Amino acid sequence: MANASSKKISAANQQTLINLRNGFIGVNVMSRKKGAIYFLWRIVYHWDSFTFSQFFLYLTTGGLTALFYRVLKSSGTPTFAANGSLISSGEDLNSEGLTAYMFDIIYVTWFVHITTAFISNKFWLAYLSIPAYAAYKLVPMAMSYFGKAKGGAQEDKVEGQSKRQAKLEKRANKGQVKYGR
Repeated sequence: MANASSKKISAANQQTLINLRNGFIGVNVMSRKKGAIYFLWRIVYHWDSFTFSQFFLYLTTGGLTALFYRVLKSSGTPTFAANGSLISSGEDLNSEGLTAYMFDIIYVTWFVHITTAFISNKFWLAYLSIPAYAAYKLVPMAMSYFGKAKGGAQEDKVEGQSKRQAKLEKRANKGQVKYGR
């Protein structure tokens, strides 16, 4: 029974890796097939709008996607013994954290490759969503670390003392008697 969870993770990882491989092949074959026509169109008819940076961006982002695929494949591939029993299910590819971010970057890359091949080069700007999301996640964490560590705790003390003093003054104005030692 304890091995059932590992078998489920192993089966899910294998299916995820198959889906990633099929998506990677599908996107790059479509982009490469359309890409050849696209580049010829740009070179022959619109030479002044064809740039080396477009080709460089395609190769760089394709390489990044291939790197992330290899990392996910190596960490998520289950290992089996010679008799077919499961030794290790690999890391869970459905987990949160860095694994999920790698999947997100792969999906954004596929989107950009398809849209730039078929629609417009302006879709390269969709890559700005990656650092924007990183800033969205990191800025509040940095603000809480730098802001609360110095100024935030002092403000809470000042507010806490002033509230306490206000309560004490309110009690004193009610005519309550304080007994001291």
